[in-house]
Amino acid sequence: MKKLCFAIPSWNRAKKLEICVREMAKQIIELGEQDNIGIFVSDNCSNDDTPRVLAKLKKEYPFLDYCRLDKHVDTALSGENAARLAQGEYLWFFGDDDILLKDGLRMVWHVLKTKEADVIHAGNGHLKPHSYKIYEGTVLEFANKMGFNQFIGWATSVILKKEIITKYINLPQYPKYKEAAYTHALGILHVASYAPAVVIDFPICEPMEPQTEEDIKRWEAENIGWRYFITVEGLQILFQLGIFKEKLKPMFFRYLTYYLWDRFLTNMVAGELVGKPFPSKGWDLILAMTDMIDDMDMAKKIRNTTIATYQLCETRKNLINQINAVNTILQGIFNETNRPIFEMGWGGEKK
Repeated sequence: MKKLCFAIPSWNRAKKLEICVREMAKQIIELGEQDNIGIFVSDNCSNDDTPRVLAKLKKEYPFLDYCRLDKHVDTALSGENAARLAQGEYLWFFGDDDILLKDGLRMVWHVLKTKEADVIHAGNGHLKPHSYKIYEGTVLEFANKMGFNQFIGWATSVILKKEIITKYINLPQYPKYKEAAYTHALGILHVASYAPAVVIDFPICEPMEPQTEEDIKRWEAENIGWRYFITVEGLQILFQLGIFKEKLKPMFFRYLTYYLWDRFLTNMVAGELVGKPFPSKGWDLILAMTDMIDDMDMAKKIRNTTIATYQLCETRKNLINQINAVNTILQGIFNETNRPIFEMGWGGEKK
């Protein structure tokens, strides 16, 4: 079995997939590690040029393997297929629209040969600044320090022992975790919260381009916006099972430049304003996060803000209902006052 295998779930991104694979292959060959590092692509029944591209790449790079699903499935199932079939002690899940940066594989390979870790974070080149250092700790320590989203939320930044993936896919709670946007993060936290981890705080990989219209459509199709909220239910399970033995640091919920509860509040308000409200359970899930953090003052502020925001949204709905009721009455009065007094006779008949 190879030491490391890139696992790439792919769908309808033939051009980007080719760029992605060629850069990986180039760096594997530069290292001279074709026998120890492989690439596996799971084609999620693409209807573009993906099959032809993969066949061509296979001829050029014998260390590339791939399969094609008989029918298109959701992202989680596509990832599971890649995890089952990719052969490596460590799997590096990689987005088909992401790119390995110069010397990125060399740095990761160095860590794999010199450090003991179940989980490795490879730095996202877009998230700056970087310290250009390597850190060792546990999964939960890094999640509390960096935010679980930055640490293990973006799959392309996460390299795992395959046994970790196998364990969480077989959990009885896994079907619930699959409802969330961060399925893999919940799985990792469930089976490996206290496992050794390494953070390579160098620019290792990054998206090929900023979020596109295609990305937004895919996210909407899979209801990713609401599935972010469901992640909180997964975290509640981890507390209920005693996997989290202590409350979390507020930084655990850090989401890029703000906190996850801020994002959720924004989503709840924006949904109301555009007439596409999120389920009302969203308010409860925001409040649930306040019970998970160890900063009582911050928890109180979040609760107060959430309750005040909820009340404002409810007041707005009540005012809109009252305005609609008044409009209905006014429309009735208008119709009544404009009703003809006499029925139209022959002389006024329309011709």
